[in-house]
Amino acid sequence: MSRIILVRHAQATFSADPAEAFENYDQLSALGLTQADALGEELVRSRVVFDRVFVGPARRHEQTADGVASAYSRGGLPWPNPSTIQELQEHSGASVVEIMLSRPQYEDARKQIQAPGADSRTRARAYFSAFREITRSWARAELTSDWGGDPSAGLGAVESWQAFRARVQRGVGRILEEASGSATIAVFTSGGPIGSIVARVLGLDDEQAIELAWAVQNTTATELVFREDRLSLKSFNAQPRFSSVELVTYV
Repeated sequence: MSRIILVRHAQATFSADPAEAFENYDQLSALGLTQADALGEELVRSRVVFDRVFVGPARRHEQTADGVASAYSRGGLPWPNPSTIQELQEHSGASVVEIMLSRPQYEDARKQIQAPGADSRTRARAYFSAFREITRSWARAELTSDWGGDPSAGLGAVESWQAFRARVQRGVGRILEEASGSATIAVFTSGGPIGSIVARVLGLDDEQAIELAWAVQNTTATELVFREDRLSLKSFNAQPRFSSVELVTYV
């Protein structure tokens, strides 16, 4: 029996200003770079040796894997050349939220997010509240009637949550096929794919899958065991033994 360790990327660069929240998100923050290195140190201390490494297509996925690889080099442990899996890109939830916040039914939420007298923390809290509400409805396919499939509304090219889950599953199939015979596999990706994969293994529905995705913290490890194409969950969202609580983050 072999195992797959799914790692969520380290902390990305996120603006406290909701208007610019995800502008530089595909770049690790200074804290994120420290987290990636600390995760690598933890894995080296545990003497975890990987036979294969797979990385999602985002820069933050690559940077996290690079940080872990540096720790392996210092520790004298081998690090396989990573293979990129395009299907492990994050979902389109941020784009969906941006589009929906421009619509009349979310006017109150938009006003709270843009309130000129509010501090950035209050506005960010309002944004994430709206983010959860909108993406939960998106996962339940309740926004379909709002979208109407009208490309002129800016929604025609947005991947649905259901299509996202199917894409991620294709990526998992590629990993299982390419890593046949490997004992220990690392996969660096985002919270959405990890939540989706775990939900698939446990037989959970779309809303439960997105709830799992929200729970995944930066640089946590979710471990699956597999034989041929059968996957089972061993652990979920395991936090490394960081030296400081400041290294525990969600974004």
